[in-house]
Parts: sequence; C-alpha cells; structure tokens
Amino acid sequence: MSYASWKRSNPETPATILILYPVSADSVVAESERSRVPKKYRGLLLLLRDVAVAAALVALVLLAMYAYTGQWPPLVVIESNSMMHGEDNLSHIGTIDTGDLVLVQEVDSFADVVTYTEGCASGYRTYGDYGDVIVYNPNGNEFVTPIIHRAMIYLEVNPDGASYRSESLRALPAVKWSVSNPLDTWDHLTDTLYINNVGYTGSVVVIDIEGLGTPLRSGFITKGDHNPTIDQPYRSRNIELGWVVGKARGEIPWFGLLKLWSTDTLRSNAPENSVRNLWICLAVIVIAPILIDIGLTYREKRKIAEKKALSQKIAARSSSDQNKNKEEEGG
Repeated sequence: MSYASWKRSNPETPATILILYPVSADSVVAESERSRVPKKYRGLLLLLRDVAVAAALVALVLLAMYAYTGQWPPLVVIESNSMMHGEDNLSHIGTIDTGDLVLVQEVDSFADVVTYTEGCASGYRTYGDYGDVIVYNPNGNEFVTPIIHRAMIYLEVNPDGASYRSESLRALPAVKWSVSNPLDTWDHLTDTLYINNVGYTGSVVVIDIEGLGTPLRSGFITKGDHNPTIDQPYRSRNIELGWVVGKARGEIPWFGLLKLWSTDTLRSNAPENSVRNLWICLAVIVIAPILIDIGLTYREKRKIAEKKALSQKIAARSSSDQNKNKEEEGG
C-alpha cells in the first residue's frame, strides 16, 4: 500500500509516525489490513491453514516413501511376533516387532536380496541378523496376508531335476553348515541341510530337502527370527521371485498397533513397552501443538504490548513537537 492511499484511509494518523518510524508504520499498516478480516472468521482461517499445512506435510512424506520404495502402499504392519528377538515379549528398536510399521522396497531380481548365508559370509546384517527380510505372498496367493520373514538361503534346482545347489554355501565357514548325507556338497544337495548357530538363540535351522516337495522348485527358504522352524513347505513352497512383494527397509515402531486394534488383526500380544511408548508419543503429538500455540500467543501479546508502548511514545513525541511549535510561533 502506498503512503498516499494509506494516508487517505487513515487521515487521523500524524505524518510524524511515517517520518520518524517508517518500519513501525509498515507494521501498523499490516495490522490494519489484517483487521479487515471479521473476527469470527479468524479462528476458522487459522484452522484451515493448519490443516492444509499438515495435509501437505503428510503428502510430502508419502511421496518420499513411494519414491524410495518404488511401490504403493510403501508400508506394512507387523501383525505377529514371528520376527521378534527374545522370549520376554519386549520390543526393540532395530528389530521387527509386533505393531511396527515397516517400509517395503521393490525387488526386481534375485540379486536384490541378500540371504542369511550370503550375509553371514560378507557380514551384511539387517534387523539384528544376517541377510535381508522379505515380504512375500505364500504360494503366490495375493488374496491372503503376506508374510514377512528372513530369506535364509536360495536353492537352485540342478539340471538333473533331482537335487539342489546353493552357491552361498561355498563362502560359508564349514562350522556354519553341514549335511546328513556325506555325499552331499554345496552343489549337490539331496538330503537334510543344517545351518548352525542361527539367530539370537544360536539354534540349528533344519532344511529337509526331500520334504520340500516335488517337482523341485528354485527359490528362497524363509524363516521368522522368532520361529523354531522354516516356512517350507507348510506355510509356502520355495519362494519364487514373482511372489516377493519386496524387502524390508527401516521401521516406524509402535504406531502400527493403532491399525491392528482398530481392525482386530493383532495375532499375538502387543509388547508392553510398545504400548507404553505409543501412548507417550501420542500424548506428545497432542500436547506439543498446544504448547507451541501458547508460546506463539504469548509472543504475539508481547508484540502487541510493544507496539502499544511504541504508539504511545510516538503520540507523546508528536504532542511534544506540536507544543514546541506553538511555543515557537507564540514567541
């Protein structure tokens, strides 16, 4: 707004304000503009602004997740304790626990997944153990709940169609694996394969080659970190690439419990510390905006008080100048 137009709409304001305090005058003009909004609508406008900002932030976060994972939805909710570490039903940051939200990154080839046996040889770890955790549709069925378990080993069918091979066993220390048939080798597996000292319990994972079913199928052997046995063949046949939804990347702890409670899909007891931490986070989310609003209101009131004091100071100086001018004219 120009000085001329402002002066026409505010003839009672002394020109001395603009001359001596130009910045303060700009503030007065801005305050005058804001006052044109009816008071009864100001609260609604502030609410709409806050909602729009919140929606924009949520959309930005979701778009970032989609860009990172390459698929929609980018998150899954953990419904059971099959990936938990420990027998005390307590959750831990860095492991996959009941009620966690987990990002799922798209997988394009078998090379995108590092198995437990490969990770053990290279030192690659995720979620507290070697190898990647994958999300897959059991037996390729997209109409049942996907399973999120660790990829233990990839078995490839040999040309003879009667045995498997696993390249990852070549680099694995001899103490980490063994076979029941002394004639079996890493490239000719026909009987039981043992993977030793696995997980937080240091247990032996038993893979019954004959029990995997016929005809033989190349694919991943999977296992929940908390489960004593592998998934095959009871939960699913060997996991083919087309059945893999993605691999787990990152976690948002505790907040998935809200979805599980609302849909009654919680398959095991929620960890006590997860429930406690969730309520604490929700309380902070609710209380923090209130405290921020109180702080902003206090700051605004202090600004108004400062402006009022400045206006009084300007008025007093203007009155003093007028009196001085009158005295000079009278003299």
